[in-house]
Amino acid sequence: MNKKLRLKFLALGLPAAAGFAAFYILPFIRSVGYAFLSGGLKKRFAGLENFKAVAENEYFRLALKNTALFSLIGVAAVMSLALLLSFGLMKLSERLLWIKSAFIMPYVLPTASVILIWRAVFDSDGYFYLTRLEAWGGFFDVLPLYLLFIWKNVGIDIILLTAAMSKVPKEVYEAAAIDGASPKTVGLKITLPLISPTLLFVGVLSFLNSLKIFKESYLFFGSNYPPDSAYMLQNYMNNHFYKLNYQNLSAAAVMFTAFVGLAIFFAYIFSERSGER
Repeated sequence: MNKKLRLKFLALGLPAAAGFAAFYILPFIRSVGYAFLSGGLKKRFAGLENFKAVAENEYFRLALKNTALFSLIGVAAVMSLALLLSFGLMKLSERLLWIKSAFIMPYVLPTASVILIWRAVFDSDGYFYLTRLEAWGGFFDVLPLYLLFIWKNVGIDIILLTAAMSKVPKEVYEAAAIDGASPKTVGLKITLPLISPTLLFVGVLSFLNSLKIFKESYLFFGSNYPPDSAYMLQNYMNNHFYKLNYQNLSAAAVMFTAFVGLAIFFAYIFSERSGER
């Protein structure tokens, strides 16, 4: 890369880097500082008191459990479905591959317009209410959010996975066919290891999207306090923001960031070890 081209990339990247630092990095650093201060007008160093208070809060533990469960089940479900559909799309003829472009539509549709249909089907006040989910409670309270998450995110995962699968050299599949490998063996032993970097990216993307379910939850339930099974970390943080409890909110944000960072780190380690096999 010559010097002139490097200067162009630098000129294009600086505004984005400055915006990211101003709106994400600096506010987070300030939040870390708040997490170690006491509340009230006179700020004092509180050590780990705020973290202890957050960890002992029953609503924080409930929100953390629900968020982890939603991410685990939601990401596993959306990636499994995306993989199955991607394998099926790869067997279509070239003339029918335009079908996969339709899968991107749910991802780009405004949530506010989609939630009207979801409330009509799953809300007890809806016109097309099918089942009395609120009578069953528990998992069925949050089931509409799982279905909405899968419906919105499976399309973008399919686009990314089919693009990665199409890059696998055909000679590899031809050699496997000569050796008598079954379709299951080809998929598990050849395709998945070769697209493991894309699988990691898709997994991280789906995981991050699962953490943004608060908007859909708020529009569907119409309240900051949804049913207990649908109470997420974003609900907890939003409620403490309204209460101006910045110390508690900051401590929860730091703990949440550590939780997300560890999850992504272990996913990366697992992907690297799977690719070496």
